[in-house]
Amino acid sequence: MAQTMTRKMTPSPTEGPTRTLTMLERLRAVRRVTVQENQRALVLKDGRFLDLLGPGRHEVSLRTDAGRFGELAEIAVHLHDLSRPEFVSPYETALFRERPDLVAAHLTEIRTSSDEVGVILRDGRIWAVQKPDGRSVVWTDAGPWTVERVDVSDDLAVERKLLRRLERFGPIDKVKRFTVDAEQAGLLFLDGAFARRLEPGAHAFWDVGRKVEVNRVDLRRHALDVTGQEILTKDRVSIRVNLAAEYRVADPEQAVSATTNYVDALYRALQYAFRKSLGAKTLDEILEQKVSVDAEVADKLRREMA
Repeated sequence: MAQTMTRKMTPSPTEGPTRTLTMLERLRAVRRVTVQENQRALVLKDGRFLDLLGPGRHEVSLRTDAGRFGELAEIAVHLHDLSRPEFVSPYETALFRERPDLVAAHLTEIRTSSDEVGVILRDGRIWAVQKPDGRSVVWTDAGPWTVERVDVSDDLAVERKLLRRLERFGPIDKVKRFTVDAEQAGLLFLDGAFARRLEPGAHAFWDVGRKVEVNRVDLRRHALDVTGQEILTKDRVSIRVNLAAEYRVADPEQAVSATTNYVDALYRALQYAFRKSLGAKTLDEILEQKVSVDAEVADKLRREMA
């Protein structure tokens, strides 16, 4: 069975080989099989499926289907413990193909499409989460079983009510969680493409094959210093300039899509703008027009960084 659920699938430890027949069983040409209340027994006769037995004492005929006198059939009994509800057996594929009647009577098959997640409930409580294109097989009598199907074709967000139920169930490896602080804008990207802006708070998304990322952009005012810039004036005088700017991100979507790093972009823009402005003036002009130079460059930077 494909490992599609969050629970670990392991074979039942009670599954075992054929035991040695007693003398009485040989004389009567029957094999006695006792199945406990919490067990089910898969019986094979001469390598072919015979039955799936429930609790109680059972007698399985040892006479061969070919009717050969004096020859006893080979009976194999594989016990499964219902405390492990998943059906794990090397005979699963053959059983579904050869004996659909036994499958219908004892097993429940759960499949999810390529666009849905299955939240599997056992007796009304979350038992496992199954990813898209998933399949699992469980013992019907270990239920009752129900499935809540979540459409993830367009939106991967996990509803808050469901998220609280999942958190009570335990760690889920198919859910990614993000927190956006009050002073931040959260930008959701799916498979590298911008999807939408997230409000401050906790968010969760299904991690089921698509790449989910949240880019958090701080919306508060920040200071940026560019220190020790060597600039050559128009009259060939070398001066050292320290620059200081304050900025705030007004459009987070534009900030992250227009540049790889908007802080670095602002840093370089400051350097270039002041180099160009101060390099076109003499030292005396710079000293006389300091206020107007600051205003001129600041206005140019605002237009560029917008």
